[in-house]
Amino acid sequence: MDFKTILVDLAADPARDARLDAALTLASLFTARVIGLTATGTLLDPFRSAGEETARYQQMRADMLRNLKQADAAALDAAVARRGRGIEISHVVVEQEAGWALTSRGVSSDLILPAPPSLAHDTPALMATSAEYVLLNSGRPILVIPPDVSLVPGGTVVVAWDGRREAARAMRDALPLLALASRVILQVVLSGAGPNEHGAAEAVRWLADHGVSASLRIDEGASPADSLMRVTRNEAADLLVSGGYGHSRLGELVMGGTTRTLLRNAPVPLLMSH
Repeated sequence: MDFKTILVDLAADPARDARLDAALTLASLFTARVIGLTATGTLLDPFRSAGEETARYQQMRADMLRNLKQADAAALDAAVARRGRGIEISHVVVEQEAGWALTSRGVSSDLILPAPPSLAHDTPALMATSAEYVLLNSGRPILVIPPDVSLVPGGTVVVAWDGRREAARAMRDALPLLALASRVILQVVLSGAGPNEHGAAEAVRWLADHGVSASLRIDEGASPADSLMRVTRNEAADLLVSGGYGHSRLGELVMGGTTRTLLRNAPVPLLMSH
């Protein structure tokens, strides 16, 4: 199934232009529509006892919302002018935090492009960024675009494989892009099991059944994140596909170490599924 509805976060981070360009590139390829989402954050009502300050607060809030909507709409319009003419575009505003907003709208999308986690402001291990929250809760693949990096469909794709559900889901979700790739590398990082126990050969066969020719690479002894980023750089890959791992504990989201590292440090666009 191709991507037909693409949801993109309009947050004003350094990767916004690259993220919008990627969304519009995919929309052009797959005749998809693009929904740009403005998440306002949670808006609190003033205390009843605030008195004359209530009107001032409400005006400040209205001004903030108007400025945010206008700035995000301008960014979306600029991206359309660059490369989105002829594509169906819409802009929605959701009065929620970004992770919740993208998840609630993303369940009826085919692909979600959240803002990448910030390296400058690390998130504690028991908390999740909006990208991580969307990954674990939307039931949809996410595509994370680093700042100043272009999505190049039709190039080299590295697919992380460990035989687990998340890896299988990511490979299936990435199939529209894998079908366009000039080269696909299935990268297995061994952790005590042989390649047959990972089902890597069967995964290569499954790809072939869907018209995708893939070569199999096996790396022993390295950490999964280091191995994947190394092969991505060495092979000049244009896209990395990986399962995203994490779970809920005491109401909080706990991300797998490899997942969190890739979300923050992958040098190329990263497609992840949970």
